[in-house]
Amino acid sequence: MSGRGSRDLPIRGPRGGGGRGRGRGDDRGRGSDRGRSAVSDNDSRMFKDQTPNLDGRMISHEDQCVASFLEDRKDPKSRVTDAKGVVLAYRPGYGTLGRPLNYRANMFVMDFQPGMKVHSYRLKFSPTDITRGQQTFVIKHMLRLYAPFVEKGARIATDGATEVVTLDPLPEDRGVHRVSMPKGNGNDNTGQRPQHSQRPQRSQQGQGARWTVTVEHKESHLINDVLGGLRDPRFRKVVPNKDASDTEGSHGTYAETNLVRMLNILMSAYPNRTPGTFIVGRGRNKVFRLDHEKQSHYLGGGIEAVRGYYSSVRLAAGHIMLNLNISHSAMFRPGSLIQMMDEFRALNGESRELLNSWLSRLKVYALHLPKRENGDGKMEFPVKHILGTAKPGDGQEDKHPPRVKNVASCADNVQFWYEDGDNEGYITVTEYFRRRYNRQLKYGATHPIVNVGSRKSASYLPAELCEILPGQIFGGTQTGSMSSNMIRFSCRRPPQNYDSIMKEGMEIMGIDNDTKTVGIKCRKDMAMVPARILNAPNLVYGKKVNKPQRGQWNLQETKFCEGANIKTWTCLTVRRRGKQTASVESEMNLMQSKLRAHGINIARPGLPFISVDIGHDHAENRDTLEKTFISLQKNEGYDLVIVVLPDTDAATFDWIKLLGDLRLGVLTHCMILDKLKKQQGQDQYISNNAMKINLKMGGCNQFLESSGLKFIAQGKTMVVGLDVTHPASGEVWMPSIAGIVASIDGHMGQWPGEVRPQESRSEEIVCLDSLLLARLDLWIKHNKAPPSNIIIYRDGVSEGQFMMVLKDELPRVRQAAADLSRYRPEYHKFQGYSPKVTIIISGKRHHVRFYPTKTADADRTSNPINGAIVDRIVTRPLYWEFYLQAQSPLQGSARPAHYIVIHDEIFTDPKISPGKPADVVQELTHNICYMMGRATRSVSYATPAFLADRYCDRARKYVAAKNAVDRYNAEMEKSGKSKPKSKEQKAKDQKDKSNESMVMAVHSRFPNSMVYI
Repeated sequence: MSGRGSRDLPIRGPRGGGGRGRGRGDDRGRGSDRGRSAVSDNDSRMFKDQTPNLDGRMISHEDQCVASFLEDRKDPKSRVTDAKGVVLAYRPGYGTLGRPLNYRANMFVMDFQPGMKVHSYRLKFSPTDITRGQQTFVIKHMLRLYAPFVEKGARIATDGATEVVTLDPLPEDRGVHRVSMPKGNGNDNTGQRPQHSQRPQRSQQGQGARWTVTVEHKESHLINDVLGGLRDPRFRKVVPNKDASDTEGSHGTYAETNLVRMLNILMSAYPNRTPGTFIVGRGRNKVFRLDHEKQSHYLGGGIEAVRGYYSSVRLAAGHIMLNLNISHSAMFRPGSLIQMMDEFRALNGESRELLNSWLSRLKVYALHLPKRENGDGKMEFPVKHILGTAKPGDGQEDKHPPRVKNVASCADNVQFWYEDGDNEGYITVTEYFRRRYNRQLKYGATHPIVNVGSRKSASYLPAELCEILPGQIFGGTQTGSMSSNMIRFSCRRPPQNYDSIMKEGMEIMGIDNDTKTVGIKCRKDMAMVPARILNAPNLVYGKKVNKPQRGQWNLQETKFCEGANIKTWTCLTVRRRGKQTASVESEMNLMQSKLRAHGINIARPGLPFISVDIGHDHAENRDTLEKTFISLQKNEGYDLVIVVLPDTDAATFDWIKLLGDLRLGVLTHCMILDKLKKQQGQDQYISNNAMKINLKMGGCNQFLESSGLKFIAQGKTMVVGLDVTHPASGEVWMPSIAGIVASIDGHMGQWPGEVRPQESRSEEIVCLDSLLLARLDLWIKHNKAPPSNIIIYRDGVSEGQFMMVLKDELPRVRQAAADLSRYRPEYHKFQGYSPKVTIIISGKRHHVRFYPTKTADADRTSNPINGAIVDRIVTRPLYWEFYLQAQSPLQGSARPAHYIVIHDEIFTDPKISPGKPADVVQELTHNICYMMGRATRSVSYATPAFLADRYCDRARKYVAAKNAVDRYNAEMEKSGKSKPKSKEQKAKDQKDKSNESMVMAVHSRFPNSMVYI
């Protein structure tokens, strides 16, 4: 390798456009269609590239491994465990059902030089008080000392934080290095403070910080040892973990887990040192071109969508593979912060709290300071990290705290204490920059200033002196038209993605050339995998059997299996003030007729229908809607209120759901006025809403034919969906939310559930026992006895968290069963209840995709045919895993769901589930994807996991609505505009807060309704 290897840092690379992220001519959204193919799918390489043969040796090896597992199963001592001793479910065999064919997978086999060894070194810094930016600077300087070593052919890379990975051992005499950082280097917020300061900083030119870096050998792994374990898992070496933090929660051996991490670092070396390429993301595995070849599309609000690539080293059947996929991320457009704020206002209006959230942790150049040398030896403006906008309460630990009236105040309106010789006193930020830097601010009265210090000790910068660095992921919630713009840009058919991966993707990862020089060769063809197409199940509607075609069906002349009873209902039309809105009475009459045609027993509505006007003031709108809902509640309540909304404004929808679902007990169903009025597609729109209404009111839309239900038709198996959703990176105030849904009988037509907030970013469902206990209670009400079996589809966990599910959540399932006899006095007869449990991890956030090799094996959008299942080659014999694409997408590329059975007591028990376990679990999972109930299409992954995710999403809306109220009240209190609250109002607020923040219990009027649907 050339001497460039000394700078193999997977962090920000060389910048184009003048070294400050300028050159933004084509950064401003003009390349909106860059990378979109204008040719037909038939002209793509996907159908023209030579199709390699399946690797028969790998298939034979897989069969031998499974046979050995079945033999070993007789001896409990031979059970396969992970590095922590957790017992995982065996793969009982491979699936056989379905029409066989072959697809490509976006996985590339990696070949290694014989005897290749990978070495890892840990970096320790002294003093330990060092920021990430300082780490980057120090590591880059340190690696320059290894340049002679690299020039001799050694291979070296680093994660840019605490680890160096090499393919040759480092010289032992180079273990300690001393690095000095030039004073005030801009990679952090230390050094000169040009903003508000209690007194001027004394010059410290040439007295930069110094660190000692110690390079300690951590571990070495022979690649052949790991490959040997992959080819025959009986020879896997479960090495005791020297450092539990390295493989915490891992389901692989110590060597496997750590080798994958080390190879990922090595594979990131080439794109990192390519000019104009940025590596971003939590796992440092997303690569984007941000130079003149950038493919981007403007989303609005100063945010753009950028197309790049995701890469990850993965273990497979007897091989190590590189997973390479198209990736799209929303990023801040580099350039003027002033312009970004203007574009934010154009999209979101004067939402100060939202702006504060968007700017949190954004990195900017400070343009008023002199350039300094960075870690690459280049000159750049100092980099500052934005904490947020100026806010009341900043700098409270200072003797003279700054004076800030409102969130996102301007430079003219913020004062801080300033001492200059004999003069001292409060001064505005505008005046300070005029005196100190001779800068006359243009936007001192119009644009917010930003805090680049801390909450306790603020440092303010005017936005006009800030320039946004390139390559920064936008982690906030996409508002307005941003989501639809993102979808339009990222929606690409498989041939386009295939061509991009095989050309630019391989180039950007260096697969064509550079990886060979480090002794690692990636094969240039995607891996071929055997696939099978499962038949769609038959669906029962009333007395009619519906046979889905291409994963979809229609409701023409169809009655639901169980129609709900709606005794009292009315319609509430929400009108946007100043906009003329026609009556919806005729549409409601049509709605009533349509519901009856589908078998819903609906009475005449309560007349007259209600209407309410709202404007653009969210606080005023909340008061108006709350008064309306209180009046609806007082009229002895309706079974259902159909709410016709003027638009898709999220704040209005969220507040209505919080009021109706949690606070006041008004069951609502929302529809959009334009869609309701539109003649074209009106019939289908009303039928789709009828499906949701029937489910909310306790009805069942469709059943699976008994053959599709397998043993579940016996009515002794409850199917559960679990999920945990987390707030976006910019939503620091949001909790994580755990959700559960569960079937209530053997038909799987109803999926009521519950949600609970929990500690932010916590994946473990700490309240699972109480959540499941409530589901068991409801099951008994419908079936007179608890279920003998419980199948759990657990969504939202990564491979490294399987241990957490097995060691923490599975015992809570057992605890719920043990507690059942004490839940109600009449349940004493269930003492000793202990159901059989199977846990299947359902994953959708992965990057494995499949590509047809010929048009005959593709659907109309050139995707794999729905029902496609893959359980060989790109999976591991050791784990009971498979990929299933149950849905045929209307547009874009299909993403198969990934399932891993990590614990099983049901499918391998012939008394419960006769037949081949692999076939039964795959077919049942596929069939369950047709039971979502709210649409006439199969869903992309198992219905219970899908609905648990939907319920968690609804809970996020509850939290968003509540937080909007809390922020408004806090602003009113600080400004002195709020009226004193009565004791009754305070008590009510406290009750609401307790319910919404701690429990999120649905109102007692409909505790087991599918309110979230």
